[in-house]
Amino acid sequence: MARIHPSAPLNGPLSAGDYRERDMLRLLEVGLPDDFDVFHNLPWTTVESGQQHFGELDLVVVAPQGHVVLLEVKAGEVTEGADALSKHYGGGVEPKNIGHQVRRHHHALMLRIKSGELPSVNIQTLLVLPDHHIQSAILAYPRERIVDASQLDDLCRLLMGMVPTTLPPDGTRQRVLDFLANRFQVVTDVATHIQQVQHASTALSSGLATWVTKISHPSAVYVVQATAGSGKTQLALTLLKAAAAQGQRARYVCFNRPLADHLAQLAPIQAEVTTFHQLCREHWERLGHTPDFTQADVFDTMVQSLVNDEHPGEPTIDLLVVDESQDFETPWVEALIAHTRPDGRIYILGDAGQQVYEREPFDIPDAVHIECMDNFRSPQRVVDVINTWSLTDVPVVARSAHRGQTPHILTWAPSQVNSLSALNQCLRNLWQAGYRPEQVAVISYRGVKSSEALKQAELGGHATRRFSHYDSAGNAIWTPGSLLVDSVYRFKGQSMPVVVLCEIDFEALTQREKNKLLVGLTRGQIRVDMVMSERSAQLLMP
Repeated sequence: MARIHPSAPLNGPLSAGDYRERDMLRLLEVGLPDDFDVFHNLPWTTVESGQQHFGELDLVVVAPQGHVVLLEVKAGEVTEGADALSKHYGGGVEPKNIGHQVRRHHHALMLRIKSGELPSVNIQTLLVLPDHHIQSAILAYPRERIVDASQLDDLCRLLMGMVPTTLPPDGTRQRVLDFLANRFQVVTDVATHIQQVQHASTALSSGLATWVTKISHPSAVYVVQATAGSGKTQLALTLLKAAAAQGQRARYVCFNRPLADHLAQLAPIQAEVTTFHQLCREHWERLGHTPDFTQADVFDTMVQSLVNDEHPGEPTIDLLVVDESQDFETPWVEALIAHTRPDGRIYILGDAGQQVYEREPFDIPDAVHIECMDNFRSPQRVVDVINTWSLTDVPVVARSAHRGQTPHILTWAPSQVNSLSALNQCLRNLWQAGYRPEQVAVISYRGVKSSEALKQAELGGHATRRFSHYDSAGNAIWTPGSLLVDSVYRFKGQSMPVVVLCEIDFEALTQREKNKLLVGLTRGQIRVDMVMSERSAQLLMP
């Protein structure tokens, strides 16, 4: 597959032409070999005789030798005149001569290439008419440089046949790529790129929240098994907001306290957002007990009290959303359902691939089962790694608009470097790439008690932001640092632009280890780096 620059079109299409250009972009990405690069929507400017001219190139293909092919895409109806092809854009604007446009773009790029001191690069042009059939030859534009609707399947073959076989001097191709990227300003700064990808991922992942809520069934019980990054959080928020708008009592229950804290900031104030163990504690206190947290089995005691309650009272919940269901036990879910009204709705959200605790699977009679393996959050190349390592039973489908990079892996061995040294080197690499500490989350593969990274006041030269405790009002208190550090267990259900999954070490690639790797790898929206022991790397990449 060809490399696309930027990695995907991130703005919503505005016209038929925009849609068609995206079709062509996808056709080139799939049809051209790996050693081709394709740039799209490149603004250009030239100055001639003291006058500045502006324009935009639809698609620019850079061949392995460094030679260039310009593609002008004209969607919709095209008029064939006696001596020209023209395109009418409406709005009282005179039809534009397509040949003049193509020659103008070719001339502008030739000027810029020469000013960039790359005279040995050959530039060809190709006119693509995806919705039009050429009826006859046109004097003003050569037929062999036109691909019409009947030839789209041969576009890539025809394009490759146009490229000269001559080899420019060494380094020319990279200079062409740098020229297009920098001089045409298609590479944004890190912060802008992060914002674009986040916006696109949010828009794309709204599908689950759109169509699941339209499903209706007499049981009103819906079990959603969806992979990480599929949009389960958006679905939960959509359900809670709809219930609040209708004056219904809604309850969201998950396993992880950090996830509950995160969702509580987004959910309507009318909704109850909590964890299962917090509900158990509240039930225990309503019975007049005071939890003794010095006892190792205090939570087990409170859980059993709620589960075994024979008098739960009149059901009052109109909407129940159970998230992270893979971490729940069957009696827990049954106890939650007991508090839901007979005409209430129940949504059970989970992902067996993210199960990091020993739990038996459960089923709910008469429930509607919905499955989704579409990941809209993780970069495409991260999903490729997930599938290559077979971390899920069913392959994950990469739906992110961001192609991204294959996870960068740093290893350590006792005789070479320890895990913290490798982690600090990884972070320094990120700072050099332009990322800032507040855009990065360091996620330990270990738990809080055994992690060294979670004990560090500083990593990569920056103060760490680590969970400290909960205050008397139940608010999470964090250390005042800029670099977030947490464990893979606590960070489930959340994400950051860049994630460094560190302290990875295991003796065998068991299902539990696969699940933990899946959780860690799917937290990053833009980039994922991994710091692991050599033995773990050898198990993953024999």
